[in-house]
Amino acid sequence: MNYFRLRPFLVVFMLWLLPGLVEQTKAQTEFGFTGGLNISSHINAFKYQKGDIQLNLDPKIATGYQGGLILRQHLSKAFRMQIEPSVILLGARYDESFNLRGAEIQTESRTELLYIQLPLLFQLSTVPPQRVVYGRETAKTTYHLSGGVFGGYLLDAKFSGTNSGAPLGISFEGAFSNDVSDQYPMYNGGVLFGLGLEYGADVKVGFETRAQYTMIHSDEAPEFSFDPQNIALTFALYFIL
Repeated sequence: MNYFRLRPFLVVFMLWLLPGLVEQTKAQTEFGFTGGLNISSHINAFKYQKGDIQLNLDPKIATGYQGGLILRQHLSKAFRMQIEPSVILLGARYDESFNLRGAEIQTESRTELLYIQLPLLFQLSTVPPQRVVYGRETAKTTYHLSGGVFGGYLLDAKFSGTNSGAPLGISFEGAFSNDVSDQYPMYNGGVLFGLGLEYGADVKVGFETRAQYTMIHSDEAPEFSFDPQNIALTFALYFIL
C-alpha cells in the first residue's frame, strides 16, 4: 500500500488522536495568579544631570511590588515549566549630600522603575505520596526550587524626593519629581533563582522568594554612561486554580 492510499487512514487516525492529546495537555496545564512585595537596588551608582545639576548617587535598598498571572505546564511529576507575565516596580533609594553652586544640599530621593516582565521558569518539586480519601485526593505540601530567565520592558521611570539645605544661610526644603526614562534602557533581561512551598490539592496556595539580576539591556544613554543593573529579592504569595 503506497503513501497516497495510506493518507486517508493517517488523517482519520490523527483526528481520532488529537482530542486525547488536547485533553492530556489541558490536564497537565494549570493557571493562577501571584502578587507580593520586593526589595531592590542598582549595582552601579545613579547618574543624573539636569542643567547645572550633576549627581552621582550611591544606591540603597528600596521597596516595591509585583503582580501577575501564572501559566504552568507539567513536564513530569517533579519537573514543570512556568511562564509569568507580570508587572513589577523596582528602583533604588538615595540619602546623601551633593554640592550645588558652592552650597551643600541634602537629598532624600528614589528612583521608581515600572516594568512589564516575562519570566520563564523551570521548577523542580518534591513529590509526596498520593493519598486518596473517599475518592478524593487529599491536600499535600510540596517544596520546590526555581530557576530561569526573564525579559523586561520599561513602562515608566521616575526620580523623585526632597532636597534640603541652607544656601546663603537660608534654610529650604523642596520636593521634586522628574521623568528619567531616557536614562534607562527600554528593554532588559536577566536571570532569577528561587525557592518556595505549595499546599493544596485541586486549588493550591504557595509562597516563593526569588532573587533576580539584570544581566543585559538594549542600550545606554551615552551622555550619562549609566548602567544600572537592577538586583531584587521578591516575596510572593500565589494561587493555582
